[in-house]
Amino acid sequence: MKIEVGESLMLSWLRHAKNCQLVQLNWKPSPSSWELHNENELRDIMEKADELFKNQFQLNIFKKNTHSSLLKQAEIDALGVEFNSTTIENIYGIDVAFHENGLNYGSKDETAARVIKKMIRTAMVIYGYFNLRKGNIIFASPKIGDNIYAPLSRYVDELNEFMGRLGFHFYFKIYGNERFREKIFYPVINLSSLVADTSELFMRSIQMYNMFGETLASKNVLEEIPHDFKGSDELKIGLLVRTTIKQLVKENSIPPDEVEKLLNLEYSKNTFNLNHPFLKRIDSDMDPQVQRQVNGYYRYWADEIAIFDNKYYVCKEWYEQNRNKFIMWLEKINQNSGEKGRNKHMPQVLDNQ
Repeated sequence: MKIEVGESLMLSWLRHAKNCQLVQLNWKPSPSSWELHNENELRDIMEKADELFKNQFQLNIFKKNTHSSLLKQAEIDALGVEFNSTTIENIYGIDVAFHENGLNYGSKDETAARVIKKMIRTAMVIYGYFNLRKGNIIFASPKIGDNIYAPLSRYVDELNEFMGRLGFHFYFKIYGNERFREKIFYPVINLSSLVADTSELFMRSIQMYNMFGETLASKNVLEEIPHDFKGSDELKIGLLVRTTIKQLVKENSIPPDEVEKLLNLEYSKNTFNLNHPFLKRIDSDMDPQVQRQVNGYYRYWADEIAIFDNKYYVCKEWYEQNRNKFIMWLEKINQNSGEKGRNKHMPQVLDNQ
């Protein structure tokens, strides 16, 4: 089966940046054997959407196709599902287009209409075959001309409002140009040194490139990651913490006095709002599994990090409310090491949560 480079990139992004346990490329429904839920509502939604875009933007989204034929023809470039226990936490339906000269399906209006059609159909497929009223619907393309990007962004905003009025929680997003680079390309590039799955073709191509001379990560990405941590909001807080600490340690960016502070519960509480010390020094004479626990529960990741002459575990109890405090601490570390090069210590994705 042929796999496009953009699809392989999205597979790695879903697996490692978005923590999807299940990812499939070129996903198609099986209309002959699967039950289609909510069919009457699906027809009404697609008819209303078609009418909305015709009347408001003069776009012919579905042309003369019926809802049933559109759903049967559906194919999602990358489908990712993140599970929490036995429930679906997040579902992602992604269409990706890699046109070297810029996104182009014909005229400006035809290109915009095809993108909107893909996004609506993806949402309706998720509603019809997964019976879910929520999901993340993404169209990604690394190069989109301004004459297409500007109106397309307005159409996506209208689509979000339209689905919201109907009581759905589908979030439609366009990842293009700089946003594509910051939110998708940077994280996956920086993951390449630690992911060993040979089935991830985009990753393998980066690993081959990195065999010769400077790596892409050190040559291009670290020098360009902006000071305001753009793109970090796409990462789970635990992934951001775990991988950024590894990079800081690799670059010897955490001074000895700060390491000692990170071993202190009060400092960790005040600085990050953690209920356990940020770091725990490893005792080589003790059982590692016991050392990772607090009152019988695992509170520290299994990865060992070496700082100067000691090894440590890192606290794993991170939640979204800790994000801003962690970012503030990172900014302080960057400021203190500014004379070594400010961009050197920006967060990058190097590991999977």
